[in-house]
Amino acid sequence: MVVRQINFDGCLSYIVSCENTATAIIIDPSHELGTYLDYVKEKGLNVAYVLDTHTHVDHISLAPELADHFGAKTAMHENYEAQRLVKSDTPIPQDIEEIVAENRKKRVDRVLSDGESLSVGTVAFRVMLTPGHTVDAICLLGQGRIFTGDTLLIGQCGRTDLPGGSYAAMHNSLFERLFPLSDEFIIYPAHDYKGNINSTLGYERVNNVCLNKKRTVEEFGTFLNGLFPPLNSEGGKLQCGLTAPAQPSPEGDQELNPLMRTFCFSMEQYLEQPHEETLISPDRLFKRLKAGEDILILDVRDRDELVSTGYIEGAVNIPVAQVASRIAELPADLDKPIVAVCESGARSGHAALYLRAYGYNDVKNLEYGMRGWRTEGYPLVYPA
Repeated sequence: MVVRQINFDGCLSYIVSCENTATAIIIDPSHELGTYLDYVKEKGLNVAYVLDTHTHVDHISLAPELADHFGAKTAMHENYEAQRLVKSDTPIPQDIEEIVAENRKKRVDRVLSDGESLSVGTVAFRVMLTPGHTVDAICLLGQGRIFTGDTLLIGQCGRTDLPGGSYAAMHNSLFERLFPLSDEFIIYPAHDYKGNINSTLGYERVNNVCLNKKRTVEEFGTFLNGLFPPLNSEGGKLQCGLTAPAQPSPEGDQELNPLMRTFCFSMEQYLEQPHEETLISPDRLFKRLKAGEDILILDVRDRDELVSTGYIEGAVNIPVAQVASRIAELPADLDKPIVAVCESGARSGHAALYLRAYGYNDVKNLEYGMRGWRTEGYPLVYPA
């Protein structure tokens, strides 16, 4: 899977293509047709679908126009019809009314249902209904990525006070649908106004103000009421997305870790072109440790995984979602050799990227993770 993110002043859309077939899907297109046309032509892609993750209220969708140009189909969740019938209980700015009215006219060629599979070449996406921002909001899951639309953003969630919004539905979507998924999922949202590309679900569990504390539905509604800026046309991008409130939220506004942007760019580069020089095989690591080399093993799995499957003797355990907040526990010497370890090599790959972004010069990821280490029969220890 190749992911090309397009950023129009904080509104994010994606062209996702299958490397084997050059088939592509465009997700949440907006603003300028030419940007999409140029990229598709440059890469020689065949666009199969143009998908909106929800009925947008902050920009006009380009889905039908792009679908017509490429001979593709537009796609949305089946709840789009119900969303288009929603009337706001409270007055909303005229510019939002106009955008909503325009998007109501957009045609939908393929209607999607919750749990349905959408194939793009050899890449299979799963549709997950996640209402809360709108009635028809979905996330699209495939190959360890989640395209979250306006449901889950970097640092918070989408607004719930626009037509079709519901804080109760958002609470269910976040905590009952997304929260149980693996920490390793990489998140690609539809909005970000702080220059971030993506995040991971594990990172968001710890750092996202909407996820890092379990609240009752009523508490969640009160929290969101204090989190979102006033709904008006003044002050810039207030309709959706991550934007700092004029006043701190009831529990305090939390800024993202300042290294997050660097981490995102490093992650994106890694996903497109994995670098063999950042990996170390179980055999090579075992030989270096046996030779007495001073290597810090950073095991980023959860504690219960160490208890059940064991770990490499001397390893320091910091779960991947806590690496940013616990960076001070690692050596001050940025030349210290570090090998990041997890079960399969995915989470530790993210941790290794973060450490390199932080400034550590000799960081490697254990290839095949502890699964590979155990396959080779290398020694393990278990917590007392």
